[in-house]
Amino acid sequence: MGRPERPLDPAAGPIQAFASELRQLRQRAGSPKYLQMQRRTGRSRTALAEAAGGDHLPTWDTVEAYVQACGGDLAQWQARWAQARDAVRPQRGQAAPQDIAAAHPPRSPRASRFQHWLTAAATGALLVAAVTATLYGFRPAAKVATTPPVIAVVQDKVATGPSGLVEAPAPAYLSSKPIPSCAAQGCEIPRTQMWSGVILRATCTVLGAKMTNEDLASAGITRNKAGITSSLWYRCVLPNGAAGYLSEVDVAAAYRGGQGLPAC
Repeated sequence: MGRPERPLDPAAGPIQAFASELRQLRQRAGSPKYLQMQRRTGRSRTALAEAAGGDHLPTWDTVEAYVQACGGDLAQWQARWAQARDAVRPQRGQAAPQDIAAAHPPRSPRASRFQHWLTAAATGALLVAAVTATLYGFRPAAKVATTPPVIAVVQDKVATGPSGLVEAPAPAYLSSKPIPSCAAQGCEIPRTQMWSGVILRATCTVLGAKMTNEDLASAGITRNKAGITSSLWYRCVLPNGAAGYLSEVDVAAAYRGGQGLPAC
């Protein structure tokens, strides 16, 4: 019998959150042994096990083999892996050469000539705009500050009693309005159901209905430090492109507080 995998904390960052998602995929596939996964894909069982270890972000080749062995959707997982890679890049500095090659594949000579034409056209348009502004006294509009998206990790858990924090019986989901019970009110975004550990891209925040993750009927709930009540909602985007609102109470503690995002 193999050694049990060490526990992961999805709230500890995108690497552990991604590893946690890989483990959930393997569990849904019936928890095949890594030796079986190696035979199915040709990837070493050591590399496959380390992919879900949470110590580092695995390469896409290893993730691809892991997902294939567990019957996952490669397109969705490539988007998740790319999102996790982008989240950890600021901590690692420059992108690895293989990442740059994957993000910017070599262009054909024809595409390069078209790109050169676009660049020249854009330069000409800027020159015309500058001359027009000078002749007619137009003033350039002030630059609008933009805030890049941030990472938010789902924590679909309920605070119970004086110290409990357990997985909710129903999945979290994105909604078209910042209000509760959208599944019953027709404002649930289709195909966005998710559990703890899913990595989202948050773009802005809005104040909506007040929500809580506390089981108010459980004894000692007022002493539970994991309980949270908030009216802040994040507008989030899933790897499949679906977008909607998610209450702050369904976000891991490390990603709460708005993270400096602008209002929606």
